[in-house]
Amino acid sequence: MIPFSIQKAVEITGGKFYGPETLLSNSFDSVSIDTRTMRSGALYVPVKGDVFDGHRFIPQAIGKGAKLTLSEVDTPYPHIRVQNSVKAFQALAHAYRCQFDIPLVGITGSAGKTTTRGMVSAVLSAAYNTHSTTGNLNNQTGVPQVLFGLMPEHQCAVVEMGTNHFGEIDALAAMSEPTMCLITNIGEAHIEFFGSREGIFRGKTEMLPHMRPGGRIIVNGDDEYLCRIPDTFTFGFGKQNDLWAEDAREDDLFGASFTACWDGGRLPIQLQVPGHHMILNALSAVAVGLALHVPPEKIQQGLAAFAPISGRMAVEKLPRFTLLNDVYNANPTSMKASLQVLSRAAGRKVCILADMLELGEQAADLHERVAQEAAEMGIDVIVGVGPLFHAAMAQTNGLGFETQADMLKSLPDLLKTGDAILVKGSRGMHLEKTVDAIRAL
Repeated sequence: MIPFSIQKAVEITGGKFYGPETLLSNSFDSVSIDTRTMRSGALYVPVKGDVFDGHRFIPQAIGKGAKLTLSEVDTPYPHIRVQNSVKAFQALAHAYRCQFDIPLVGITGSAGKTTTRGMVSAVLSAAYNTHSTTGNLNNQTGVPQVLFGLMPEHQCAVVEMGTNHFGEIDALAAMSEPTMCLITNIGEAHIEFFGSREGIFRGKTEMLPHMRPGGRIIVNGDDEYLCRIPDTFTFGFGKQNDLWAEDAREDDLFGASFTACWDGGRLPIQLQVPGHHMILNALSAVAVGLALHVPPEKIQQGLAAFAPISGRMAVEKLPRFTLLNDVYNANPTSMKASLQVLSRAAGRKVCILADMLELGEQAADLHERVAQEAAEMGIDVIVGVGPLFHAAMAQTNGLGFETQADMLKSLPDLLKTGDAILVKGSRGMHLEKTVDAIRAL
């Protein structure tokens, strides 16, 4: 990051500075919420979590070279006293972002955000020096860290925004000020907190009022909610969209191809990742590329080079099995998309599905629906892990296990050489243990 004035930070946060007056004329050149990755010269931001309070680690932060800290409590170390350290962090991130007059693509949606972010970044990086969200830094403390990563050499930025409550996208978009808003779809992820898909739609579209003047809204025009937004550029399979896919083909489990079509243009696209939903993600990246004047051959190169992120429909050819590693997260929309990919695999098809979290009162029905969809797609062996999928398996011929530990005991007997195996569940179910066990077999 560009060094940021401590005096200016005091003014922006509206806090009160405690420490040597001479420090006010200094700057910090990094920010951190984790003392384990603290760099000398940093601003430390103590975050209160469910099980810990970052204020406890202020002495360690200063000991590792932090120049000062934000703080909600009195501390003997140099600090800016604020009412809420996360909100102060976000205010600073917004001020820092405003130093950069570059295109910034904000991405949200119920499913496919991270893959879409990766594809958009791949397309833009083929033509521009692009800064992008990495890992899972898409929340209230992650997005500020991404914004503080902007540097003078960056020509554009891609920022992923996640939410499971009303007001969160509003805060993330307010600090990011996107020049382009991209929404992938409206599904049932986190419906426990939004109440309905209509509520999820309202939560995701909190981004739009914060788009800078002259910006562009890009949405999945095949989505029954997103197609209602006026003045958008739409993508999808339907020819009513501004950008649509023709000649879509999936090459077994190891890729897909299609032709991106728009008024006056056609562009063949080859992907290394399989799936109908991956074509939609790629279409959105084409839309961003066209809007930002990326040459067509660069769009092709960027998407052809894109490789799936670990745990996000990464297909692994093992000595005995073909593994579809999709364990990073799950919701009903992404479950169905992943099962559709598995259904086209050669040989015996096995799915190991773990509970989808944050679905509220609809959880039981949604798990039963996914189990039924797996059966209707002709999946040969359907395995459910966790209380919800254990109960849902009673509606099919599937096998249910209350815990992952119970399932792992039976795993060697469930699998046969030549199987194609999908492993997918919510992050909190920790299915990477199952992935490791399959690799060991």
